[in-house]
Amino acid sequence: MNRVEGQEKVTGQATYTADAVVADLAYAAVVQSQVSHGQVTEESLRRSAQAAAAEPGVLHVVTPLNCPSLQVLPRDLTFDFPIERRPPLTDLEVHHVGQHMAVVVADTPENAAAAAERMQLDYVRRPARLRMSEVPEADRYRPDHFVKLTAEKLQDRRGAEAEPEGAVRISTHHRTSLNAHYPIELSATIAAWTGDRLTVHDTTRWISGERRVLAGYLGIPQDNIRILSPLVGGAFGSKSFLWMHVVLCAVAARAVGRPVKLVLTRAQMFSSTGHRPRTEQQLTLVADDRGRLLSTEQHTLTETSPVAHFCEPVGLSARILYSSPRLVTSHSVAPINAPTPCFMRGPGEAPGLFALESAMDELAYALRVDPIVLRLTNDAALDQATGKPWSAKHLRECFEQSADRFGWAARELVPRSLRRDGVQVGWGMATATYPGRRMPSGCGVATTADGAVRFSAATHEIGTGVRTVMRQVAADAAGISLASAHFDSGDSQFAQAPYSGASQTSATVGSAVHQAGTEWKRRLVGWLADLDGWAGADSVDIGNGVVTRAGRPVMSVAEVLRDGGDPLAQRLSFTVTSDGGAEGSAVSQSFGAHFCEVEVDEDLGKATVTRWVATMDCGRVLNPKLARNQVMGGITFGIGMALYEQVSYDPHTAQLIGEYYLPTHADVPEYDIAFIDRPDYGLDPLGIRGIGEIGACGVPAAIANAVFHATGKRLRDLPITLEMLMGEPS
Repeated sequence: MNRVEGQEKVTGQATYTADAVVADLAYAAVVQSQVSHGQVTEESLRRSAQAAAAEPGVLHVVTPLNCPSLQVLPRDLTFDFPIERRPPLTDLEVHHVGQHMAVVVADTPENAAAAAERMQLDYVRRPARLRMSEVPEADRYRPDHFVKLTAEKLQDRRGAEAEPEGAVRISTHHRTSLNAHYPIELSATIAAWTGDRLTVHDTTRWISGERRVLAGYLGIPQDNIRILSPLVGGAFGSKSFLWMHVVLCAVAARAVGRPVKLVLTRAQMFSSTGHRPRTEQQLTLVADDRGRLLSTEQHTLTETSPVAHFCEPVGLSARILYSSPRLVTSHSVAPINAPTPCFMRGPGEAPGLFALESAMDELAYALRVDPIVLRLTNDAALDQATGKPWSAKHLRECFEQSADRFGWAARELVPRSLRRDGVQVGWGMATATYPGRRMPSGCGVATTADGAVRFSAATHEIGTGVRTVMRQVAADAAGISLASAHFDSGDSQFAQAPYSGASQTSATVGSAVHQAGTEWKRRLVGWLADLDGWAGADSVDIGNGVVTRAGRPVMSVAEVLRDGGDPLAQRLSFTVTSDGGAEGSAVSQSFGAHFCEVEVDEDLGKATVTRWVATMDCGRVLNPKLARNQVMGGITFGIGMALYEQVSYDPHTAQLIGEYYLPTHADVPEYDIAFIDRPDYGLDPLGIRGIGEIGACGVPAAIANAVFHATGKRLRDLPITLEMLMGEPS
């Protein structure tokens, strides 16, 4: 099934936040700090605010000197989420470059931006910590678990205290760079007050959470806030949480007494809406002479801002992916004077599997065995973290199918053994994995006598096809035609749903939609069974919009709804809540295998991915076209992480410099993507697990392993640069 909003998107008619039509709009621009640490002077704030206020069209200037008092959020919202503890414009303190220092409101966006440019602030500078190495051990901290997932331990240990002796020991150090989400749609907010009630149009993928957080900062009841997020034009994690410009837009709208629109610039996105933080990883593998792992250690140092908590959960995959009697993982977080990091596609798994899967490749070479053989030798039959079996696992088939389609059997183990048209060619592979997750969600149903059935939830269409898949699920469960089923999202007035992230939306919201569709069908069958002349509910069924009795078509659902009128429509309008799935006797986890070919021109220092084969085990596939799109996007994301992406900044001033490179169509190959496509009912009634994250997991490692096969250079830092490729083999 094609995307239900696809034609609107490609013809430019789709409505995103900044497209919302709101009467009497004013426009805001933010002023950002130019220093990493210190204090802005009160005198310069007053002077600059007066200068900006005198500019054409300016309606108001909000600074720390006149900003209404904002509330500090409760601890449960900030101690393990990347939501800032310090409300914006609270004081004169500066914690990082790009911190919001003021908001200018004017009659046009051009006038607001021009006046904001006039605000030249002075600072009392203080020494800044810009690198993790500058933060003493005493000032680092070690979080226990990843966000609110207490079972996903960031400090973990099993087996013997001491590292065992083995035939082979691989000890490596890996670094990953600061990455930016770089969604096509800029973050935008429109805030409008009606009395003490606030309506916010925002580019968010956590409507319910944003409502709670915004109410907390503003000190007003949640019921007084409505959040609208029609379509989100890319997010990748950057729109998972409420950022400070949203709060300031609401403050500005109340100050000027009219709706205010604030759209961040592309440059401001780098410092205002999160990023993937840098990591340093020390990884050690010990194996016996048959290639069986005896010990796995992965120790990670990562970074966060001074005003919010976030830990990139790098070592989670090492806990479960390969059978290892001894395991030690740790995470240490260094607060530095930089903006707050957050989730980014494949959080933890993407950088963590780069190190783990690169080290596994290195171990395979040390043992002189095929990398697939090494992985199968250590395939974990159960979840080692809990001791529970997998609800389903087909990783071996992923390896076998991908290897067969790729032609892996023809690969020579020796590096630099393949050459084509004057350049080196290499083949590499890596394992992909990501948890199956599900949370509670609601779903509302509104039925009308004209035959339309509208399902709804306060979830989000972030470009992944949620509206399309939910419409499919609804029609299937209710037994109605696709033409009659509709799915609405993007409004906090709908039944509550969690954030769209962590590959959980289809399993989470889909379970609620399935429950709602099943209940809708039960109610309609019950209505029919009570009518005179019907033989009871046992003989009545509904499928594809047709009512059958004793297996024979009787009438269409549309006719039943028309005949039943408003009383039936009211009976078929209700809300259900699906739980997060009971903790069962098995663990849900998705798996996959990436195989790639690269060409490396060592004279130019250029690596190009020329072939990609992937097979994913993500349970049942609801929509093959959308699922393939998701994996394609994830692999492209991973290619960027491996070969192009890093935020460049001046190491002394922390100011952005240079460009941010992304893979384009010219940089990616044709993708050969397949799915095992076997339902896994351990997580949800649909038999599905998420697809959005796993496509990026393992991709950088597969590329780095292929580069080693092509060149003999074992590269352990990302991105892989021209200088690395032109250097001497390791």
